[in-house]
Amino acid sequence: MISPVRFSVKQQARFGRVRKMGQHRGSLSPEERARIMELQDLLIDRFLEHREATAEGQEERVKALDEEIDSLLREKNEIEKWADVGSA
Repeated sequence: MISPVRFSVKQQARFGRVRKMGQHRGSLSPEERARIMELQDLLIDRFLEHREATAEGQEERVKALDEEIDSLLREKNEIEKWADVGSA
């Protein structure tokens, strides 16, 4: 059984404002919705890898995962931002 993931303050801050999955003010295209779901899946995987690397003391891997997580979150936020702009 996988224990629940607890995020540090730094990790929680990356998320910015919290939205429930599928809750967007604007309308996303089917492609954008699919990409958001793909990004969310990737983020879950990377956060789990990050937790494991941290527990094992793999500092270089942790840094690499931090950068990858930041990149995925930026892309997700950009897609959501354009959905918000489109609804204004």
